[in-house]
Amino acid sequence: MVKIVRQQMICIIAPDWRGGVQLSKSDHYALHRLFLDVGVVHFASIALLPPMAGAQLPSLMLELVVEEGLRPYDLLSRLVNHPRGALRSLYRGYLSSHASQKASELNRQLLERLMSWQHIADGGFVGARDRSVQQIKEEKKLLEQARIEARVLKATHGKDRASFALALARWAFGDSRFEWAAEAAPRSYWREKGASIIAKVVAAVIVLWLALLWLIGFLARSAACFDTWLWNRSNPAVQSVFGAVSDASGWLLGVSCRFVLALIVVSFALWVFFVALPALFAFFRRWLDSLVRELDRPTETWSSLSTYLAVWLVGLPLVLAGLWSVVTYTFWPQYFKDVVAQWIPAGPGWKQLLIGGLAILVLIGIGAIFYRFNSLLQKFSAWFYHPHEDDIERAQQVHPSIEESEARLVRGTAHMISLTDMRSPHGWSAWWTCRSLRIVTFLGRVLFTESRLGNAPGIHFGHWHIIDNGRRLLFCSNYDGDFGGYLDDFINGASIGTTLFWRWTKLKPRAPAAPDQPGVAKPRAFPPTRFLVFRGVKCELKFKTYARDSMLPHLYRFDACRLTIDEINRATVLRNALFGERNHGNDDLIMRVIES
Repeated sequence: MVKIVRQQMICIIAPDWRGGVQLSKSDHYALHRLFLDVGVVHFASIALLPPMAGAQLPSLMLELVVEEGLRPYDLLSRLVNHPRGALRSLYRGYLSSHASQKASELNRQLLERLMSWQHIADGGFVGARDRSVQQIKEEKKLLEQARIEARVLKATHGKDRASFALALARWAFGDSRFEWAAEAAPRSYWREKGASIIAKVVAAVIVLWLALLWLIGFLARSAACFDTWLWNRSNPAVQSVFGAVSDASGWLLGVSCRFVLALIVVSFALWVFFVALPALFAFFRRWLDSLVRELDRPTETWSSLSTYLAVWLVGLPLVLAGLWSVVTYTFWPQYFKDVVAQWIPAGPGWKQLLIGGLAILVLIGIGAIFYRFNSLLQKFSAWFYHPHEDDIERAQQVHPSIEESEARLVRGTAHMISLTDMRSPHGWSAWWTCRSLRIVTFLGRVLFTESRLGNAPGIHFGHWHIIDNGRRLLFCSNYDGDFGGYLDDFINGASIGTTLFWRWTKLKPRAPAAPDQPGVAKPRAFPPTRFLVFRGVKCELKFKTYARDSMLPHLYRFDACRLTIDEINRATVLRNALFGERNHGNDDLIMRVIES
């Protein structure tokens, strides 16, 4: 499942590039025609990657973002065997130049090289999902023509949504150009009912597992009884086998039931702490928000430092105690009961409940006193929350080649190429980054299915590649809007995931890939993190400077559709509403899409 997402985003990295730092106009035109003719490429770009320490020549990166379901070999075969030979021209420096060689032989040779250089994404996110290039273009035409027809129909139907939608739907059904739209737009399993089905499957598996364990024990006991009845005596060897099976089944059944019960209790406790109490009590919600804010605080203060220490001194013991409780109760329930009994004061249950209630009231009172004390002593509060370290050491200087690349895309989908180094030890950092990327890819596939990663909108395709034997991390993103707003979306909407996989990187000094491209003069690490996922990108200025200094310009850029995520989604919504069932919901959608 995750591999399907990863195969949509490929980077081909050709080492020791000697072809110069600019592509000719003929190369631009040939590549553009190639991707248009093949018709399965959403985005493509070409850039030079600076050489690693000890290397002399840069690498040429070809980024390909394609439709779902294409294997890399099938995709590259289509591109290589295209009659125009655009890729042969691009990579001519890597091919043997015998005059007698046929185009088919050169294509075979090139395909082998490209397959050896290709890197499918180690992690990726797809925004506007389940849409082919052809579908996006056709739905765009439908939206454009519907808006033209709507201007005519509004004069007749005014603000009557039902009659207006019916008239527009009749027009769409009657136009032969839109016969393809009569079928509902494709939606993948995870965008329909996959998540709910998986939840049901998990529940069913748990029930079946418990039932199977009980059935095995029951059959073993029944077989032992049958053996005694059949021979009118018990066979010690047979009885010991059936007894061992029954005991093992009973032990596993008990362990499984206690583990499920422990998970239910832990889940309920977390729900109460993070959902119920914040919803019921405003002061608790403020305290929880304050706790997260202090852990994420971009500048070091006495407040953030005390929160950090408190999490270590209080939070870590609580987590360890919870893990100990789950494991001990699951495997050694009697020992768990004995230990817990030592901590519970002797007496009737009503006294124990009273003591617990008083303890909770005392904790609430202490929190209220600290809150009141802090509000009364404004000067102390200002000192307590005042930053005592600088946000950033210098103002950001953007390289002219980066600015030029962004200026060329000002009216289209924006693009970012970032190259960073993995922290030492490289194998450890690469392993953790790869695991983090797999988690983000999985969550994006099954949970964030409606064009948003967390709360971050506007991402068409974002993908990460661990390259150069785990020593560098390459990140490519195709997104709407400008760079500053894009990073703000990550800072405010997907900070945990971004911090999680970028925290293992740093910027080492590196020479530029070409004289007019950026290098890295001063080494720096990713902004400091706390507990893997806190702080990090919340250090806004440091993070933006780090991201800017990691960027590389592109030499070539292809955008098949030149539409924003919102425009793509609106066109799909209009298609389904026009050709779907006539009801108030679809009528309202049609009016809103036309007027947007």
